[in-house]
Amino acid sequence: MIDRILISVIIPSYNRANTVGETIESIVNQQVNADIEIVIGDDCSTDNAREVLLQYKEKYPNIIRLFFWEENLKLGANWASCVKECRGKYICNCDNDDYWHNPNKLQLQLDYMEQNPHSNVLITNHRCHNRDTGVITEEVADINRNIPLQQAMWGSCHFCNATIMYRADFLKSHLDLDTFINQHFSLQDWPAWVILAAYTDFDILPISTATFGIETVSITRPDTYERLEKRLTEDGKITKYLCDLFPEVFPYHDDGGRWINTQLMNMAFRKKDFKAAKKYGKLSGTKSFKTICSKSRVLFFLFIWLKQFKGK
Repeated sequence: MIDRILISVIIPSYNRANTVGETIESIVNQQVNADIEIVIGDDCSTDNAREVLLQYKEKYPNIIRLFFWEENLKLGANWASCVKECRGKYICNCDNDDYWHNPNKLQLQLDYMEQNPHSNVLITNHRCHNRDTGVITEEVADINRNIPLQQAMWGSCHFCNATIMYRADFLKSHLDLDTFINQHFSLQDWPAWVILAAYTDFDILPISTATFGIETVSITRPDTYERLEKRLTEDGKITKYLCDLFPEVFPYHDDGGRWINTQLMNMAFRKKDFKAAKKYGKLSGTKSFKTICSKSRVLFFLFIWLKQFKGK
């Protein structure tokens, strides 16, 4: 008897008790000629997510493997801890506010990977679901092929983490998962892609499979200056790590916090908060037109008005 292929699906969990059930059901309902396991690591949720997860564990005891971490690891470390627990030949991701709208996602990707043994990373098209407005839009996966792949992964690509399928042995052999865990990385996708791009191409299957849930507030969409500064500081730690790994590709330059303060100034403009814009504009030390406008209340609100006028 030939053993069936096992696919591991990771859900890094933190709160979002209201959406994680949809995530789990979209995975369980996949029509695929393979066994699946759902590896869920709950990162000390503060809502009732743990109770919801336990209910699903009871409902699908042979599919769900549930881990409750004793301390808050942060997203990247949570994900890396889950990767270590994965037993499948392939590993997929689905964050707890995303879901798979295509019931054939896993079968389509499994067929491709089995037919292309040199393919290590496979992505697809996706949808974006704005949970505030209910609007769902189709998105096409895209990678800028005019520059080196690692540089494209740094910021010239457009695809959704929930669509990705990794060949497990490749992923585990090229990522230092212990570093992700020990340094409590706040992100898992971007640093992993930059590292893996040094060793393999990323293939695209032009079929829409997963839906990215857009939340009003999230790790990537902080709503306060404090949360944004914390997130950008964490991003800076990851940036330093990647630059140290690939110094010839990404030379590291310490800008003394100017980039962080520029982003904080931009948030102040979005919030129409002149006092904060003036503060962070001064700290940024830049000489952009926007920074100049942050110094004058009249120019500040004129800039905002013109921005709104052009957007109409």
